[in-house]
Amino acid sequence: MKKYIKLAAALALTCGFAGCNLDPEVTEYTTQERHDELIGDPATQPKVAKAAIAKIYAVYQEYYSSHDDFGLKAFQIATDMMCEDIAYHQFNWFQFDYLLDNRMENYRRTRSTWGQFYDIIAKVNLHLETYFAKESNDPEVLASKGEALALRGIAYFHLVNFYQHTYKGHEDALGVPLALKSTDANLPRAAVKDVYAQIVQDLAFAAEHCSVTGTHTDVDRSVAAAYLAKAYAHMEDWANVEKYAKIAQEGGVDVVSEPGRSWDMGQGDMLWAYDINAQNSTLWASYWSHMDQFLARGYAPGGAKKLIHNALYNKIPATDSRRKLWVNLTDYPDVAKQMLAVSHNPEMTLEDMENYDQLKFVAGDAGMEQDYCFIRVQDPILLEIEALIEQNKLGEAQTKLTEFAKKRNPAFVAPDTQDALREEVRFQRRIELWAEGTNWFDMKRWKLDINRNVPDTNHDPSAVFTIATDNDKFIHRLPIKEINANPNLKQNP
Repeated sequence: MKKYIKLAAALALTCGFAGCNLDPEVTEYTTQERHDELIGDPATQPKVAKAAIAKIYAVYQEYYSSHDDFGLKAFQIATDMMCEDIAYHQFNWFQFDYLLDNRMENYRRTRSTWGQFYDIIAKVNLHLETYFAKESNDPEVLASKGEALALRGIAYFHLVNFYQHTYKGHEDALGVPLALKSTDANLPRAAVKDVYAQIVQDLAFAAEHCSVTGTHTDVDRSVAAAYLAKAYAHMEDWANVEKYAKIAQEGGVDVVSEPGRSWDMGQGDMLWAYDINAQNSTLWASYWSHMDQFLARGYAPGGAKKLIHNALYNKIPATDSRRKLWVNLTDYPDVAKQMLAVSHNPEMTLEDMENYDQLKFVAGDAGMEQDYCFIRVQDPILLEIEALIEQNKLGEAQTKLTEFAKKRNPAFVAPDTQDALREEVRFQRRIELWAEGTNWFDMKRWKLDINRNVPDTNHDPSAVFTIATDNDKFIHRLPIKEINANPNLKQNP
């Protein structure tokens, strides 16, 4: 370490450290000795570590190398567009993901995904070595350590699924290198089961030692439990899915989405969000630019809009309020008119609004400074119900599914067989969590085919196909730069 350590983020919070005896004259830099003193004191260690972890969070949101590389939300768009529930016509960014043609070793998607998530992992490893080198039983220290471990577990969860098929049936397949120290280099690919074991260990530590902070920008106990439930769902360990999905729900309350709902990070159903503002907005390279056609500028306002697959939309019951989350000029012309009336896109007309265009993700402001939501409480709610079904706890599953669905569809009646309940909860996940980055993970673990080849499909003609999710087009090749630099890496098919 250098003699002087820059702690701009940490020391900006100096006045907010209740009971912390930081010297008031220290501003941007602190000496190595003072830094060591702060992290050696259990009263100040977690606070300094919390401030230092801000940069790791930023990688989940930052611009990386192009207008389809902006952290976790870009990953969510790219992977969801590989499935069937989002239709696309005016090709632009993400078109190659949509065509299942963005997986080769010299392509930007595989390079940027590797780079972003391993950047997070490297920063977490250094963070752990810097702030948690000594063992401690102090609850606040353990919670602070758990937050960092959760960020690493989430990164590995995305990586192992991007570069290999789902866990079940591929436990011994090659996953990704398992770097756990800042000095690790030229590691071979660990088996999928070993990567998942580390994911579980990291997230379980956080779920045990962290608390629900109530601050939606924190990866706290509820967020760690939510991703742990998702990992266990891939492993088909349904008892643990149920356990951790329940814990995850401590961090939020179910909110029924309406057209143009607020995506401010303070919304009650958000478990993990990011505060976007004028200083950190990535502008055109952002989720809102690619999703919200009502903005004054951006790719969606320019025509690169995302539609719901009409085959999925047509399965939504007429009594379900979520039908209004997509443009339907036949059944809900007034909804489209109301949304158009508050549009910031001056060139937009009602005729431009195609049927099945989305009204779910609308920034609400003219700019691209709306907050990001990474995961909502509805995800673990539906995972818990799925776990109950798979454990054959059908009565309890019916009750919880009815409670959830009736808020959206008063006419809902839960099925009474395991197979029918399984199909229903999968359908609920697809429409409730549309374009939220879950569909690709779900379809892979459900081992369902991607089927865009249905009568009157609204998918682009060049992208109509049926393909199994264990096809090699659903895993990505490792970046050529990594293969060339590391002789121990073995490439995907």
